[in-house]
Amino acid sequence: MNEQQLISFIEVARKQHFRLAAKSLRLTQPAVSAQIRTLEEELGTTLFYRTQVKLTPSGALFLPYAQQILDLIRDSREAVSEHEQKPFGPLTIGTTSCLSMAILPRLAKYFQTRHPDLPLRLLTLPTEQVIQQLNEGKIDAGIAYQTGQIPGHIETRTLFYDSFTLITAPSHPLAKSSYLSPGQIEQLPMISFAPTTTERGILDELLHQYRVHPQIVIELSSVEEIKQLVAEGYGVALVPTVSVDSGNQQLQRVRITPFDHSFPVLLYYPAKRYQSRSIRQLIDDISGVYPAEAE
Repeated sequence: MNEQQLISFIEVARKQHFRLAAKSLRLTQPAVSAQIRTLEEELGTTLFYRTQVKLTPSGALFLPYAQQILDLIRDSREAVSEHEQKPFGPLTIGTTSCLSMAILPRLAKYFQTRHPDLPLRLLTLPTEQVIQQLNEGKIDAGIAYQTGQIPGHIETRTLFYDSFTLITAPSHPLAKSSYLSPGQIEQLPMISFAPTTTERGILDELLHQYRVHPQIVIELSSVEEIKQLVAEGYGVALVPTVSVDSGNQQLQRVRITPFDHSFPVLLYYPAKRYQSRSIRQLIDDISGVYPAEAE
């Protein structure tokens, strides 16, 4: 049993397809098939039904052990690397596109100052993929909004609280308003997040609490695209405050009252895996890295 066999086994189980798994691993399909056969021979059992490429009961039983073995291999390499005082690869942090531009400047400055020898890699992902890739060991930590129930194998730490703010173009009639009531939002053509996004889920719940039914005319996944259309006068939008640069002359904030609310931005990290020195330091010091507090 070797590392590559376990990697191939886990990828086939994930893709439920030998060809797609081989493509993902940049191997040939016969090579992946041969690795699975060798692993099955060593274990003395069949791991996959070949007709629909699904795990057999034995394969489903073996899957978590295979992941644990790979985790131990990765952790042992990190431990040895730390012992030799060598930086171990890039530190990969996943975050959402809504938070990335707000987080990146302070995060980059922090690592340049505190860990100049440790490369930093920042990936923008939907919140669900942040949690999934953290679980699969593809990222070391995640920064995202809270969404639903957090798996037991992942721990979190609240970094700060964000809120939604109404933005308009400076030329929009609302730009001269001192404030709006929640009910007045219903009368405005609104640009909003796509229904599949975490931000939209949080916003829908908030508007439901205030019994507001917005007139949504455009739905987008990217907060930057939303802000661009607002700046061009296509409508107004409710976006996370942290995503709005206070020095942006193309957007005007309008206060809504009463509109008391807040929602946490969390640091996600593995609960049971061995944590490298860099990850431990990140978790301990992250409070000095988070973006400026929402207004």
